[in-house]
Amino acid sequence: MSISGIGNYRDVLFQWQGQQLKSTGSETAKSSAANSLSSLFSGSSMTNQISSMVELTKYAMDAMGVSSNSRVTFSQITRYREQLQSEFSQAVKAGLAETGISDLSGLSFSLDKDGKISAIGSNAADRKAAQAWLDANPSFGKDLRASLTEAGVDADSAVEFRLSSSGRMSVVNTAASGLQSALDGKADLTKDLRAGIEKLGVSLETPLEFGFDAEGNLAVKGSPDAGASINQWLQDNPELADALKEELGKRNLETSDVSLRLGKEGNLQVSVNNGALSKVQTALDQNSATGKKLATGLDSLGVDPNISFSIQIGDDGSLTVVSDHPDRDKVQRFFDENPDLVKKYRQIETLSGIDDARKAMQLAPSDMRKRIQIESMASWWADSGSASSYFGAYSGGNLSLLSGLNLSV
Repeated sequence: MSISGIGNYRDVLFQWQGQQLKSTGSETAKSSAANSLSSLFSGSSMTNQISSMVELTKYAMDAMGVSSNSRVTFSQITRYREQLQSEFSQAVKAGLAETGISDLSGLSFSLDKDGKISAIGSNAADRKAAQAWLDANPSFGKDLRASLTEAGVDADSAVEFRLSSSGRMSVVNTAASGLQSALDGKADLTKDLRAGIEKLGVSLETPLEFGFDAEGNLAVKGSPDAGASINQWLQDNPELADALKEELGKRNLETSDVSLRLGKEGNLQVSVNNGALSKVQTALDQNSATGKKLATGLDSLGVDPNISFSIQIGDDGSLTVVSDHPDRDKVQRFFDENPDLVKKYRQIETLSGIDDARKAMQLAPSDMRKRIQIESMASWWADSGSASSYFGAYSGGNLSLLSGLNLSV
């Protein structure tokens, strides 16, 4: 039976929890729970108590993943609870740390003609978090587009930029990145060029630079050894030049705008001289205040993994985060999106009252074993169906449980 399915003893547990809430004075949480349980058990026969514990033992073993013909002890139950508690704390700490943007440098941003900023990047979680914040703060994009238009940047052209941690916006040469991607997809062209140059006995220890001359021919720049032979090879093998011209035509670029670099290893590296980008960069630099606000806003998306908050479990099994921290809603959303962690917390809460119940009955483990004569032993099952039984206190990256509503701060 799963934790969420335990309901047989809910009425009894509510009586126990109700007595806990009525406890007053300077008693500790454990003694308060013990007195409440003692009072509760005093009106029941030992036969009924033992019968209940036999059934509850089965539930505990089921939660622990232990077969019905195995043995468990109080110390094993305690260790299992501590293991769950450690796993819960580690998962929450890691999860909260990842609620923000893990790597701002891995994102770029596209500004369309209407002033909408879109996040671009391979990390789906970072992209989603950034986009949600950008959509909630549309004024940044609209103000930035207005500034670019005022600076003479074509209002219909999309602008892509990167954002540093300090807030500097750097325009991305999309023509160069697109051309580089096209060349990378035709790696055989680089391979053939490298093989041809090596046959000519030319070393690539010093990288070679290439570009188109006034006649539109691809040629080596400068005066390297065997430069004439290299140029002749390029004319005899025009596949690279033809592929470049085709890609330049797609992007409305002139042959004079592009240059290539071939090193000892790797594909050809392309650079594009796009004069219009200088105007964009100047306009971005003049909006440094906007860049800083963007960086600050995106950086604030994460939650400090050492945040302090309390946890309540409602009668319907839902988890509620209690905290006056500004990030309380982010923490709540984190748990709403991670039901497995909520289930684990309920298991922890359930196992936390077992030893208190045994002590309340004033039975030693050895006596209990003699009484019930079963292979497995557990004394009580503190169901997690009510927020008044236990409160989780998360602080400094670790979870602890407090017994009784009046102990939660």
